[in-house]
Amino acid sequence: MENTLAAQYLRVSTERQEYSLECQRAGIETYARQYNFTVCRTYVDAAKSGLEIKHRQGLCQLLQDVLGRNCPYRSILVYDVSRWGRFQDPDEAAHYEFLCKTAGVQVHYCAEHFGNDTYLPNVVLKALKRIMAGEYSRELSDKVFAALIRLARDGYRAGSYAGYGLRRVLLSADKTPKGQLLPGERKNVTNERVTLAPGPANEVHWVREIYRMFIHEHMALQHIANNMNGMGIPGLDGRKWTRNMVGGILRNPKYMGTLRYNTTTQRLNSRNRMNPETEWIVVPGAYESIVEPTTFEMAQQEFRSRPYNRSNDQAVEALRSILKKTGRLTPKLIRGQPNALSPEAYRSRFGSLTRAYELAGYESPHKWIVSHKNQIRKLRGALMESLVRLFNGEVFIQARGPKPNRRNCLRLRNGTRVTVRTCRRKKTKYKAPTWVLPPSCEKRLITLLVCVNPENTAPELMYVLPPIANRCPVSFSKDHSWLENGMRIEDLGAFCRVVQEIARRGMRPLLGGRKPKGWMSEDSHAAMVAALRMRYAARNGSLE
Repeated sequence: MENTLAAQYLRVSTERQEYSLECQRAGIETYARQYNFTVCRTYVDAAKSGLEIKHRQGLCQLLQDVLGRNCPYRSILVYDVSRWGRFQDPDEAAHYEFLCKTAGVQVHYCAEHFGNDTYLPNVVLKALKRIMAGEYSRELSDKVFAALIRLARDGYRAGSYAGYGLRRVLLSADKTPKGQLLPGERKNVTNERVTLAPGPANEVHWVREIYRMFIHEHMALQHIANNMNGMGIPGLDGRKWTRNMVGGILRNPKYMGTLRYNTTTQRLNSRNRMNPETEWIVVPGAYESIVEPTTFEMAQQEFRSRPYNRSNDQAVEALRSILKKTGRLTPKLIRGQPNALSPEAYRSRFGSLTRAYELAGYESPHKWIVSHKNQIRKLRGALMESLVRLFNGEVFIQARGPKPNRRNCLRLRNGTRVTVRTCRRKKTKYKAPTWVLPPSCEKRLITLLVCVNPENTAPELMYVLPPIANRCPVSFSKDHSWLENGMRIEDLGAFCRVVQEIARRGMRPLLGGRKPKGWMSEDSHAAMVAALRMRYAARNGSLE
């Protein structure tokens, strides 16, 4: 009887399971000989948790080969259900197996006692095994967490690295120090414990210096980091100092000898979240302190007194004090006020500076500009959505990332991308309508130019143009030379046809913005030359 080609999938959770892969391989080999399988390909996930598929490259590659019909085998051999995965939702494990089955590839569990068929007892037992595999991880997580909580309450270190200025020290069962643990080292005896102790004298000195600069000199975190880098003081693991590193030293109570544990949780690879303070484990005096508790409390009080920790009412009150002194509010005045937030912080808290001004009782003269921008932004989004609905399956909205001037654009099925650029109406003394094109640098995207009406509520003119790259705002009217290079759209139904026509032409980007000093157009240059010639001729005629 001819053997059937099969692939084998192997997985271990930790590096300490050094013999697990060989055991799985041997068990699969025995099963393959018994049922006439020939293993032709192997997929391995070494030291990978079975809770999720995200980091399991072996299983992802297996599914990709199976679904892409890029595999010579018709069976997959797995040692048992838990090696396939300990997914907390048993339906997820069943889903991946079903994907293989629909592609004509069967999954066989070599060490299980149920058959790989639709017989009801086998189906029930397989589902039960999946639930038990996930339940094992939950029970193990509870046991490990309870042990860590007990160690933390006894004042022992349950975390990983010590931090700048501190070192991990290994203690024997009778609490006698045995030596320092280097980065990456672990204890190897069950009844041994780990605690923290002050590190080298120079690191302890700079920890205390950071507290002094923050409390007595009232320096910002970034300024402290810049000072440390300027003096050539290496940070943790030789890295450069950052404001987050400085903030971690100033906020962590381990520097005053207090152990704090279970402040956050991320059990079973869930999303990291903060625990309520009632669940925190706090043990004062667990370690030898580097700074005094009074010094640490002064640092926390300094944090609370900083402007960015103030309430919304206090932030608005700072604006009112500026308004009372100067009679107006501008971003420059706000930056010069030590008790006020930064303009960016006001935008983040209240949605816009205009809204913060209104709460402080100030009517900004630029309020109408912000209102017009919001109207145009909404009009742009509504126009893009209407084009997607009109050309269902032909036009899509493509996200281009959070970088400036890289907003969402439209993408046709053939890959052509179109940027939608809306232009507000400009009030001028001339009768002809004039619009303003905001600066942008879209050298690769075809442009859908939308000129809005005076109320900024609906499009008035629409043109499809080659890519436009203007570094400064450009004012234009209906007779602008740019519009001659494109095609006007009277109806949105012609959008795809016009875009394809402009793309077929392959025209170069239209450049605009400020010209270099002394630049002059050809027409202006010709007019200037003609005027100089006339002046020269008139002068020579008067001499004669």
